[in-house]
Amino acid sequence: MLKIKVNSDEIVAALERDTKYLAEKEMRGVVAEAANVIRDDARQNAIEVGYSAKGPHRMPSGSIYWRKGQIPDGIYAFVEANKGTLVSAKIAFDAKKAGGAWYAHILEFGSRFMSPVPFFMRALPEKQADAIKAAQKRLSEAVGRMLK
Repeated sequence: MLKIKVNSDEIVAALERDTKYLAEKEMRGVVAEAANVIRDDARQNAIEVGYSAKGPHRMPSGSIYWRKGQIPDGIYAFVEANKGTLVSAKIAFDAKKAGGAWYAHILEFGSRFMSPVPFFMRALPEKQADAIKAAQKRLSEAVGRMLK
């Protein structure tokens, strides 16, 4: 049998002492961990629907254009630390990183000539639970390092 004694006063004191450090330094990593899960799923969705395919493609209008297959490369995540302890993450699309794929929003939301083929917006509902688990794991690791 293994018995573990925990002094809750020491844990509370350590958390109070290091709360500012946790909020300023570690929360960026926690939020980034969750954002990376969503970003990776959005990239995978783009690959699954064929936006990483290269070569000629015929549009519904009959015209042919050359696919560069770089849309998954344009999906990125970054973390913003605002004043104080507020940390936020954004998952976005940059056409410059995608080799000039300015038409990605048309593919995502559709147009009057084509129906939408979503890859970006469906990532959050699909992976929200996994992102929360990843953030919780990273936060528990950070608190564990603080208590050492």
